[in-house]
Amino acid sequence: MDLDGVHHIGLNVRDLDRAEAFYTQVLGFEVTERYAESIRHIMLASPGEPSATAKVHLFEAKDLDMQAALETLSSEGYAHIAFGTTRERFPGIIEELQKNGVSFKGPLVMGKGESVHFADPDGNSLEIRCPSGKPGS
Repeated sequence: MDLDGVHHIGLNVRDLDRAEAFYTQVLGFEVTERYAESIRHIMLASPGEPSATAKVHLFEAKDLDMQAALETLSSEGYAHIAFGTTRERFPGIIEELQKNGVSFKGPLVMGKGESVHFADPDGNSLEIRCPSGKPGS
C-alpha cells in the first residue's frame, strides 16, 4: 500500500458556526469546502505549503452528548489532534491562545517536543507542538 499520509481528521461538533469561528479566528484555518447535505459539515485547511497543510473536517451533530462521545473515544484522554509549529513561532502561538481567551495546559516538554494542550468549544482535545530545542529533537 502506498499512501500519501493523512488526508484529514474528522471531528463532531454541536454547533458548526461556533466551531468554524474557533478554528478560523483562533487557530487560523481556512474553510475550503462547505457541503450542502443532510448533515452540515465543512472542510478546513491550515495555511501554508500544500504538502504541510493539515485538514480538519467538522460535522455538526446538534444532539450529540459530547462528553459521552469523548469518553468513548478514550477514557484516558489520549484521543486528540496535534498541530505542529516551529520553535520560533511557538511563543507567539501561546500569546495568540491567551489573547483569544483559550485556557490551556502547558507549555509542557514531553519526549522530543514542547506543547500546549487545550479543547475546542465542544471539548475535542487539541495540542500545538514544536521541537523541544534539545539536541536530537
